[in-house]
Amino acid sequence: MKNLIVLILSFLVLQAMAQTQIPEAGFNNWSPNSMNTYFEPTGGWWATLNALESLGGPVTVSPTTDVHTGEYAALLETKLWGEFLISGLLVSGSFGGTEPVIEEGQPFTDKPSKFKGWYKYSPVNGDSAGMAAILTRYNTETDQTDTLAEAIQAITEAATEYSQFEIDFDYYITGVNPDTITIVFSSSGDAANFQGEVGSTLWIDDLLLEYSTGLYESLAPEFTINLYPSPTDGQLFMEFNTSHPEELICYIYSMDGRFIQSFTPSGKKHNIDVSSWQHGRYILQAYVGKNLYSSAKFVIAR
Repeated sequence: MKNLIVLILSFLVLQAMAQTQIPEAGFNNWSPNSMNTYFEPTGGWWATLNALESLGGPVTVSPTTDVHTGEYAALLETKLWGEFLISGLLVSGSFGGTEPVIEEGQPFTDKPSKFKGWYKYSPVNGDSAGMAAILTRYNTETDQTDTLAEAIQAITEAATEYSQFEIDFDYYITGVNPDTITIVFSSSGDAANFQGEVGSTLWIDDLLLEYSTGLYESLAPEFTINLYPSPTDGQLFMEFNTSHPEELICYIYSMDGRFIQSFTPSGKKHNIDVSSWQHGRYILQAYVGKNLYSSAKFVIAR
């Protein structure tokens, strides 16, 4: 028995060591561009809009010695470029390709439970910042990218001292591993629409992914959900093979991760009207409390 316990503990240690972390998560290493006019996080895992400097754009991400720990942290600042507002943007990805834009995402195959780190924020005129970690997987059947999980938070208040953020990943699709992680920090939350306030500044340091082994696996694999017909364009019928359907809370998501509806079944058999829903693939997940018990997919066809 003692040898078995030691073997199990050794396995858990090795498993924890194998869990992927974020490269350059402390932002201690920065490299200059070829013209020595700005710096980028070393290693090529992180991308910024600093390369627009060659076109006359502002440098919006830079190293700073105002840190949580270590030698440097990342400083993101919203600036003007002519008539355009450019947010400080730090993304897991690469800059360039056929157009001067950030190509989001880095290879990643694990299932973290939390996205954590430290930040300071100095907003201007009620501005807000944004942070997100998104897990996706390319679906060969639909020829689309499915959003498996998201950890997203807006920063709406000033933080003059380093504060910790801790965001749970919300898993929409279980049973498969991601192939990509996209992490985004923005000094102005609505930067995609060129909205924000010049001078809003975000400091980021000491990022971490936290793992909980098996957290999102079904706790009752013998419990199944039968959905029919699929495809459907009207009523969707459900059968739950549990003696206590009233304990379930069901959530429906589109396969791109949009929340659609939640409900508690009226009995072992239940139906809903999906005639007004968009064409596409959906997933239903059944929980008891915070524990996922089973899931099933269906298709709406028009």
